[in-house]
Amino acid sequence: MELSEIILASVGALSTISAWVVKNLVADVKELEHTMNNCQSNMPRDYVLKSDYKTEASEIKAMITEQSKKIDQIWKHMRIDK
Repeated sequence: MELSEIILASVGALSTISAWVVKNLVADVKELEHTMNNCQSNMPRDYVLKSDYKTEASEIKAMITEQSKKIDQIWKHMRIDK
């Protein structure tokens, strides 16, 4: 074997290995992009935003306050009649 054949064979082997590495990197990047896109699109469904929680919590507090007032009125009414 001549020196040029050895050099060409080693360049071919390096090219093959480099192509395999780049192919695996591209596949990993595509998988990562897919995972990130799924996380972003599913986030509103899976998680509650802080502003939504505050709004809902204040609505629940208002409902509990109203119910508490009604219960107090019922108890007062029941005590007066007896």
